[in-house]
Amino acid sequence: MFVNLKGGVMTRVQLVSKLASRLDVTKREADLYLAAFLDSIMETLHKDGRVVVQGFGSFKVNEYKARVAKKPLTGELIQLPVRHKPSFHAGKELRERVNEEMVLVKETEVLLNRIQVPENVFSVSAG
Repeated sequence: MFVNLKGGVMTRVQLVSKLASRLDVTKREADLYLAAFLDSIMETLHKDGRVVVQGFGSFKVNEYKARVAKKPLTGELIQLPVRHKPSFHAGKELRERVNEEMVLVKETEVLLNRIQVPENVFSVSAG
């Protein structure tokens, strides 16, 4: 599943539909392109541990050391093995695009604060 910036969630099916429309290909072809892209990222992460997509961001694998942990419900001590977890760090262009709407809102607020509105504009006449 993919997060939609408007608060909803974009599913794989919706993403494939969007790709098909933008690339002017069938949904089946778009799904193959998406699968190839994602498989390439996963394969490279597995082998090399890092993938960088300039302007978009970077994927990497973090290694967590083996440690002793406590089960919350029973208090029993257990040994956790070494674990690997993929992570994503957004690139500058992606961060700017995500925050673009917030910049527009702030600029609008600044402009509205500069406008001189007479005090009686919002009063209701009883006449």
